[in-house]
Amino acid sequence: MSANVKRGDAPAFFLELFTKATWLRMIYPLNQRAPMLSVAASFARPASASVGPRRSARSGLRTKSIRAPMTAAASATLPETVLDWEAISAACHDTETGKKLAAEEALREKGEGLPHVTSKLRLFGHAEEDVRVTLYRDHAGWCPYCQKLWMMFELKQIPYRIERINMRSYGEKPASFLKKVPSGLLPVVELDGEIITESLVIMQILESTFPENCMLPEDGFDRANELLRLERRLFSDWCGLVFRPGMPGPFGGGARKQFEETLDAVDAGLGETEGPWFLGGDTPSIVDLQYVSHIERMNASCLYWKGLQLRGTERWANLERWFLAFEELPCYHACKSDYYTHVMDIPPQYGPGFSDNNDATAEAQRVIDGESWKLPLNLSAADLEPLPDSMNHGDEAARHEAAYRLAANASAIAKFACRGMGEKGAKQYGAPLADPTAVPNLKYEKKVDEMLRVTASLLLDGSAGESAGTTSAQGKEVAKCLAYLRDRVGVPRDMSYPAAMQLRAHLNYVMDAL
Repeated sequence: MSANVKRGDAPAFFLELFTKATWLRMIYPLNQRAPMLSVAASFARPASASVGPRRSARSGLRTKSIRAPMTAAASATLPETVLDWEAISAACHDTETGKKLAAEEALREKGEGLPHVTSKLRLFGHAEEDVRVTLYRDHAGWCPYCQKLWMMFELKQIPYRIERINMRSYGEKPASFLKKVPSGLLPVVELDGEIITESLVIMQILESTFPENCMLPEDGFDRANELLRLERRLFSDWCGLVFRPGMPGPFGGGARKQFEETLDAVDAGLGETEGPWFLGGDTPSIVDLQYVSHIERMNASCLYWKGLQLRGTERWANLERWFLAFEELPCYHACKSDYYTHVMDIPPQYGPGFSDNNDATAEAQRVIDGESWKLPLNLSAADLEPLPDSMNHGDEAARHEAAYRLAANASAIAKFACRGMGEKGAKQYGAPLADPTAVPNLKYEKKVDEMLRVTASLLLDGSAGESAGTTSAQGKEVAKCLAYLRDRVGVPRDMSYPAAMQLRAHLNYVMDAL
């Protein structure tokens, strides 16, 4: 079977969208995806030497520079004695969260259990020798095109293997992958030995090859075609609003009005069915998957660059209902990112974001850039970034998850953090936070390791109070290393959103006390 043969069998709307997607790739460098660095799962991932937010005068793009620690009312204090990693790891595994995470990891090794960004095999009760498909996707779980395929595999329960590949703006791709896919573009599926590219084409082929758990009803082609055209319009208007101001035609003046009106049409489309999904039924369709990965990124980027809130408004109530339905799905939990990850990841994918100078934008940037990374956390009151109840298991569970992930790869994490006082690599990549050839300054490794053990201990016992003060001159270099790490904790690659927030806030607390 070849991709070309199958592509010829695709419904007309897939072919049309394939053509449009190819055209859009010529305008927007969609292959330029920018993961940060893996804390727990693959800590040898690259990152740059810059930390904290700064604004480019030329483009309005926010990149990373040194951020001063947050201040509050009380003084931060650290414990007088520090446990070693063996003791910390044992304590992590003794918590209810640690037991749960360890059990999930054991199931993942067998290809079973809940979906996770680090999974290498998914069987859904089938024998491993029966697996016909390999999905090549990005390391971090941030690529929107990989995300929708990932969810499709999970929802249709197609047994598959996973190979994680660097995105181009993040580092070099392995020669073995480039031999199969000279373009290097993700995602890619290998089905019965044949290579298939372009996400919409892959989705159609998977639907026809594995008809179980149907995601495109036969009587829904015309409606699907209409909705997919609308999705491409929404995507174009989003790029015009956030990444392409001042251009003539649709990318020029009135971009916000145009985007909002197109989103109105999307919301109206969702309102035509009784349930939350575009084509009705009890589960998402291919159309829903085509929309969700980009609208998730629109939520973050429109708020950060334009002060435009898409979630929780009466204007787009059907869209909110749709998101709430997605947030009940384990496969969506496994690939859902937080706003900080998205706004730091998006610029290399789509081009520089251009910021509006208004109060709503300033407040969004203040919170997303790190104002909320301080203790005590109140995630349930996060008005700007909704945290679904299904993902919020309480502060203790989030703290223990963060400690567990730190302990799982402690030595590599300490070395990586020392890049904050090291040298940039000789070869640079498109992601502002990516520097795969950076050289860490291991002079600080022992002290950084100690402070990471302190962080893990505070996460475990919950004894940290409010962050406050400014870092002393003596601890300035170590604090810079911790800040380098803090700014590269990404969701879902490293941990869930609540756990990532706890880790970022506790790192700030320790930095304040140095």
